[in-house]
Amino acid sequence: MWIQRLTLSNFRNYRAQELTLAKGPSLLLGGNAQGKSNLLEAAFLLATTRSSRAQTEGELIHWDALSDPQPVARVAAQIERRDGPLEIEVIIAGRPQGTERARVPASKRLRVNGVPRRQADVVGQLTAVLFSTDDMELISGAPSERRRYLDVMLSQLQPAYMVALQRYGKVVSQRNALLHRIQSGEAAPDELDFWDGELAGHGATLVGERAQAVEALAGHARKAHRQLSANTEELAISYSPRLEGWTGGGTDELVAALREALASGRQRDIGAGVTLTGPHRDDLIILLNGVAAASFASRGQERTAALALRLAEARYMADSKDDLPVVLLDDVLSELDKDRRRAVLSSLGEWDQILITSADGDRFDEGLPGSAAVFRVEAGTIQPA
Repeated sequence: MWIQRLTLSNFRNYRAQELTLAKGPSLLLGGNAQGKSNLLEAAFLLATTRSSRAQTEGELIHWDALSDPQPVARVAAQIERRDGPLEIEVIIAGRPQGTERARVPASKRLRVNGVPRRQADVVGQLTAVLFSTDDMELISGAPSERRRYLDVMLSQLQPAYMVALQRYGKVVSQRNALLHRIQSGEAAPDELDFWDGELAGHGATLVGERAQAVEALAGHARKAHRQLSANTEELAISYSPRLEGWTGGGTDELVAALREALASGRQRDIGAGVTLTGPHRDDLIILLNGVAAASFASRGQERTAALALRLAEARYMADSKDDLPVVLLDDVLSELDKDRRRAVLSSLGEWDQILITSADGDRFDEGLPGSAAVFRVEAGTIQPA
């Protein structure tokens, strides 16, 4: 799978840009704040329909476009896949709101081959894996970062997972609102029964799919990390659901275990005013040489482990879809010594398309696999170097 042509209109700092890409590695060189990361964000937006960085969709619209009668940002791509070519288009339409970009109300429209589609029908048409400097949080950050790692990956692979994830989030919000009403005496505890059933049903889908995915990811991550560290370090990952009494049974057993956990923790939830049980509280355990990576890993080791997780994600997606995802690497070589840089570059040969950004071309003295296309990014304009 690869992006053949990428078109940006009023997206971030790109007023108008059309970029033809080839299979294999493409290196995007430029200084800070020139638009390198924005380009990768655009590609990832096409795969997931959501920005990897923006808090609001209005942030994606070019600053100068906000004075237009109808501010619109557009990202489109022609994509080649084993299943055949397709075109994906994301249009973000906002209303002018002066200079407060973050507050620009915006709506999003999605199209596949020119036909309007729902989010669930677009996510995963293009599969992509994005490594960014924020991925250090996968190792040392909050559990929510590691849950998001699993959720974004599985949503690209299974539309049913994304639907269950969306419904689960709404159920947790409704249950939490009811818990507050119970606290204030406006509702009875037995009103939780309905929401417990809904949470257990959708939550079982999430826990089951995550557990199955992590079992496969563990092997891929261990192999990738051995290569990146020249067999000097061992990476291990495991899924840690906050769910006592479940020993790995099927969906029915999961639903029953979740319902039992919710019932036993009901008084605690009422006291806290929030739902403390369920997959929204789960974590991914990451060990480096048998100890918690978050506590003992150096910056270079954290970056290596995070990249191993992303490469494991790419391999799992390739196995699941029978097609290789596009790999997006944002400043992947910074904070790595020469040996680890060499190992990273040698690990990239198996993917159909890799887009790599860097402020320093000298970091690639060891060379990229195959013949790399090189582009220069400057002030929202991309030209062949």
